[in-house]
Amino acid sequence: MNFLHIFSHGSIVLGLVFILLILMSCFSWYIIILKSLRLKSEYKFYQDFVSKHATHKDWAARHEFSNAQGSVKFLIDEVKNLEKILPNYQDRDAKKEILTMHLVQVLDEIRFWLDRGLTILASIGSAAPFIGLFGTVWGIYNALTEISTQGNAGLSVVAGPMGEALIATAIGLFAAIPAVLAYNAFVRMNRLLVQNLRHVAEQLTVYISNNKN
Repeated sequence: MNFLHIFSHGSIVLGLVFILLILMSCFSWYIIILKSLRLKSEYKFYQDFVSKHATHKDWAARHEFSNAQGSVKFLIDEVKNLEKILPNYQDRDAKKEILTMHLVQVLDEIRFWLDRGLTILASIGSAAPFIGLFGTVWGIYNALTEISTQGNAGLSVVAGPMGEALIATAIGLFAAIPAVLAYNAFVRMNRLLVQNLRHVAEQLTVYISNNKN
């Protein structure tokens, strides 16, 4: 497939469809690579934290979390900030309610941060096939118009324009399929990571609400 021929002799609309789909594919791969590296780091930070601290039965009482990193560090820092105001509350249930409320908000912030870029992947995954199909329909329409103008429906006349038009659908699928697969994978991995962080937050909540005066 000679794209230069399409841009120079083909339909402007079909050329723009190709450019748009190629840009969407490149952008989706950029997001996929970036989020893959970020999630890999976040899971490594969490696993390091678990291996160094959460394997102990009374890990929440140790308060040795200076080496925590990433979203785990963000969660631990919020706990430390909350510990400063908890002595003002003598009721155990009130402490637990305050801790739970704030830590749920922190987990929501972490989830929002982890989900950045997923909307773009979902949009590319859903829109790219239709954009490619639009390019195909437009290309076939132009090819049929050209055939009717020339009055020649030979294979040599039909094959080239039809092939160029069908390529638009293929590029649309090429852009959409990785985006959809990556979106589903990232949603699942984000959910699992937030669930693991929720377990950490719950254990800290129970310990602090029961042991802080």
